[in-house]
Amino acid sequence: MRETIDIFGKKITYNCMGCETANHQLIPPGGYVYEDDFINVSADFEIPIPGFMILGINKHYQSINQMTSQERSKVIEVLNKTIEIVKKVCQVENITIIQEEKCTHFHIWILPSYSWMNQFGKGSYGIKEKFSFAKEKNNEENIKNCLKKVEEIRDEFQIEED
Repeated sequence: MRETIDIFGKKITYNCMGCETANHQLIPPGGYVYEDDFINVSADFEIPIPGFMILGINKHYQSINQMTSQERSKVIEVLNKTIEIVKKVCQVENITIIQEEKCTHFHIWILPSYSWMNQFGKGSYGIKEKFSFAKEKNNEENIKNCLKKVEEIRDEFQIEED
C-alpha cells in the first residue's frame, strides 16, 4: 500500500494509482475532464497548480512502445486537445509535457507554464522546485482556482465533443 497527501491536505492510500483512478476508486480533484475506455484526463492529485492535467492510460502500459498504433494515435489526439484547452483556459502560451517510463501506468503530465515558474527555470528545469513551491503556497483560494480550472477544462472538452 502506498500513500500520498492530496491537494486538500488529506492522506490517500492506494495500491496502483493508475488502476484506482481508471476504476473510479480514487476520484481526482474536481473529477475527470475527459475519459473513455482507454484514456482519462484529470487534475493531479498532489500538485495544486491550476490547469495541471494528467493524461492517464487505463491499462498497464509502461511505454508508448507497448501500445498499438491505434492506441498511440488516440493518445496524441487527446493530448493535443488537452494542450489546446489548457492553453485557452489558463491563458498561457506554453505547456510543459513530461512522460517517464518509471511506473506501470503510462501517463503524461501537461503543465501550464506560468510566469512565477521561471524563477526555478523554464520548461522541465526545476520541476521539483516548482512542485514544492506550489505545495508550500497552497491555500483555500488556490484550491478553488484549481477546481475552477478543472470545471472550465471539462466544459471545453464537452463543447468540442458536441
